[in-house]
Amino acid sequence: MGKAQRRAERYNKNITIDLVLWDVNRDMRLAGPVPCFVVDLSSYGLGLILNQVHFQGHHFFYEPQDNADKQLYIEREGEEKDGEVLTIPVRPVWFNLDDDEELRCFHMGVEFQAPSNDERITLLKRIAAGKMGEEGGWLNRLLLKLWT
Repeated sequence: MGKAQRRAERYNKNITIDLVLWDVNRDMRLAGPVPCFVVDLSSYGLGLILNQVHFQGHHFFYEPQDNADKQLYIEREGEEKDGEVLTIPVRPVWFNLDDDEELRCFHMGVEFQAPSNDERITLLKRIAAGKMGEEGGWLNRLLLKLWT
């Protein structure tokens, strides 16, 4: 069987982020944060594992698609000295229930609602690369060179 055709290389990552739902007209958080595990990362989006898609009365997959006032964001606490929260708007693309006997979780694909060269996406990639081994290791330098 052939390799899947993708518009960008995907990398397996092991970082956690939070998923939140906002009402952009009222500038108000509606639901979240829901912790997620990033299973893959590309310049265009993320593959996530989360334990729920319906939280605090809101559906994280359907609501942003059905109502233009609802926006989904990923958030990550800053690891820099300023501790600023990294926030990137995303659009849910697909989700599946993995109803394994031992673990029930959801897989969700989200697309960044920012250009692939956005500095926030580059920062998220750098954070993810830092989780792959020693800071400044040859693999990290190679991945950062490929990504930026």
